[in-house]
Amino acid sequence: MGLGAVVNATIFTESRWQAVLGLPTAGLLWSFATFLAHSEQVEALGVAKSEALFYVALGGMAQTLLLWLGFTVVIWAMTRAFGGRVPLLRLMTLVSASSLALWVGAPAAAFWINGAPGHTAIAATISLISMALFLHALTRGLSADLHWSFLRAAGAVSAASVFLASFAFLAL
Repeated sequence: MGLGAVVNATIFTESRWQAVLGLPTAGLLWSFATFLAHSEQVEALGVAKSEALFYVALGGMAQTLLLWLGFTVVIWAMTRAFGGRVPLLRLMTLVSASSLALWVGAPAAAFWINGAPGHTAIAATISLISMALFLHALTRGLSADLHWSFLRAAGAVSAASVFLASFAFLAL
């Protein structure tokens, strides 16, 4: 069974819910890690932990869903710029299905941003490796889905990544 068959099986069969829940799960893990990183501050404020976790998870999920949509739209635009045509919802599913590495990377990034200074180097390394694995999985999935060479799909994913990194840098 080739990679294209695996991509189609993930998107079009009973496992499609696993693909759709990929990024929302990463968002929940990000939220939980953010909550843990700020648990002392929450305790000092006298806010109930369950209430604080609810609000942090709500904000983290909203942020993750908006990032998912934004990243998908940029990937869609770059895919079209490279001569491909893929429906937006299928691409959203493909992005989410590729996000398994972010289940480790998102909480590590939350600790990198919000955590104790002594652990930021380890968290940064884990985050960057996870991001690279996510982008590699997305490239392989896009390559299989559009019947492109890996290099062409890597060009589209790289262009989208550079665009978004530039946008994030300018927003700082």
